[in-house]
Amino acid sequence: MKRVNNNYETMVEAIEDLKSRGYTHNFNVEPNGVLSEGKSSRKYLPSSVELHELHRFEGATNPSDMSILYAVGTDTGEKGTVVDAFGVDGSETVSKFMNHVAQKQFEMGK
Repeated sequence: MKRVNNNYETMVEAIEDLKSRGYTHNFNVEPNGVLSEGKSSRKYLPSSVELHELHRFEGATNPSDMSILYAVGTDTGEKGTVVDAFGVDGSETVSKFMNHVAQKQFEMGK
């Protein structure tokens, strides 16, 4: 089945579907600009990460309550998600990191 960006109504729906497709790690971008996951000591530079999908959401009661969900894969085969605020409240660290990863999110059929 082909996937497109922004094809979910809620973040919960997106996370559940992504988990069912193997995106099981909850990644964070650290202040020093590396991707990490709490359960593992592995750290990933942007050159070791691919962005597969991204999904943006607006809060149901407050349109300024926006978030973005990134589905990423690493060069070690791990797949997971990164959640960030979107817009003026977004993390500059996450934004800079994502701007330097391989952008695969527009390739269909992943």
